[in-house]
Amino acid sequence: MNSQPTSIIHKGVSVELPFIVDQATSVSLYSLLDYESASSLCDGENFTPIIIKTASGEKKAAGVVSALDYKKTSLVPYLEWSMGIFVVPTGGNIPEIKFTNETTLFFQSILNDVTVGNYVFCPKLVLNEPLPTEVGVEYYGYPKELGDIAYNYDQNVSHFIVSPKNDQWIMKASVPTKRGILCKFGLLWAMVKAYGLSTSIKAMTQKYFTVTLLGSAKILAKKAYMKVQNDPQTQMFPWTNNDCKIEINPASKWGEIIMELNIQPQLVCHVPNLKFEFSEPFDQK
Repeated sequence: MNSQPTSIIHKGVSVELPFIVDQATSVSLYSLLDYESASSLCDGENFTPIIIKTASGEKKAAGVVSALDYKKTSLVPYLEWSMGIFVVPTGGNIPEIKFTNETTLFFQSILNDVTVGNYVFCPKLVLNEPLPTEVGVEYYGYPKELGDIAYNYDQNVSHFIVSPKNDQWIMKASVPTKRGILCKFGLLWAMVKAYGLSTSIKAMTQKYFTVTLLGSAKILAKKAYMKVQNDPQTQMFPWTNNDCKIEINPASKWGEIIMELNIQPQLVCHVPNLKFEFSEPFDQK
């Protein structure tokens, strides 16, 4: 990513780009999604979901739900909740990825494959501060809205709940912040089974990876690049129902949509020291 320094003047406030996040913490739930429902969220857009083929032959989409605590940024501190879908631009072949185990859903960061790409579309984002919300909508085309987010974490447990400003709460979740050393070895073995030893080692030793975040053509067909620094303290482990809990509110609009997605969390990823650069907006085509 070769982002040139620039700025956006928004309501008299200068927003310097690239946007820098120096200190943040996140928890992400990498999940299988119903493919038809995920595709419907991409109707009218310039992209379509990547296909995940399960062992039973089911056609699934891949997505990630994240809660983020932006503590130190070049803008303002804020909280964010996002629902993302892994996609590719329309007009070409849609990649099909075999689901081997939970680490399969980390494919974008591990494979670094031009066919698979690094595209993510978030049909829903909720933030608790107006400035990053407005800039995201008006200049990047991201479907952001204001709301209330509680995201609390310590060395043992992370939990969050999100509520849009004019709706009921959407989702609440509670997961361990970390697991023991045996779980780490188990995840490494799962990664080797899914990708091979060489690819797995390369992924674990890379210093940065890039994500392309796509705006909605219904708002503004833009995209931007995130250059994310790998955090060696990252904790990843399989979702298990005995200590991982998720609750979705079907009485809320987006709770109902997520219910239709039939979200099936597979992998928990806790990043205690998240750092990245976020570029200026570019046209999608």
